[in-house]
Amino acid sequence: MARTSGAVIGKQSGKLGDIYGAVVHGHQTYRAMPTKRPKSYKPSAAESDRRERFKTLTQLASVFNPASKVGFDKYRWIKPFIAPFNYFTMINKEAVIVMGGEAEVDFGSIKLAKGTLPQVGFGNADFTEPLRVTCTWQTTSDFPGADAQDKVWIVIYQPDTKALIMSFGNDLRNSGTTTVRVPSSWTGLPVHVFGFAIGDGRENKGEPSDSTYIGTGTIA
Repeated sequence: MARTSGAVIGKQSGKLGDIYGAVVHGHQTYRAMPTKRPKSYKPSAAESDRRERFKTLTQLASVFNPASKVGFDKYRWIKPFIAPFNYFTMINKEAVIVMGGEAEVDFGSIKLAKGTLPQVGFGNADFTEPLRVTCTWQTTSDFPGADAQDKVWIVIYQPDTKALIMSFGNDLRNSGTTTVRVPSSWTGLPVHVFGFAIGDGRENKGEPSDSTYIGTGTIA
């Protein structure tokens, strides 16, 4: 049964006959209720692959959600008011390939931010220092739309433990380098490194850049 809140009719959340109401970031949305299948139903191989793809995408979205909340935050306020978690699953569909029930992730295609801010010119990540990942970049602060004060974010994902480490956006575009410490339990394990920027100048504040896949390596 739907729950109603607010004045007059109010906002609807829950089941409303054959539709389902939800309030996303203060905005009313509706969607059709899913059709129930009989217990004897057996999915085809193609449908099983789609289910595995969706499962993998949602697992990735859950782990990467802290990064999505930064890189996709503006989409919460643009129709149709998509939450960062859901936007991640939408924009990264092609990064998950499933064949014969086995899912494979193309990490080079994963996107963690999307916007019009000029990208940071990242170089290769360096893994030589124990328990640290160092990233360098071209400042590119003279690009139209960029600012020397733009915040640079580094995201490091460890696939075996399905864990994520992020910088705190304290590094500026004009600094050109940062080093992120990782847990000691990651020693000898592979990681994938991503980066993006969030505008912090007078004309671009809050605007994200597209994310960049910086590369992969093994933690020393």
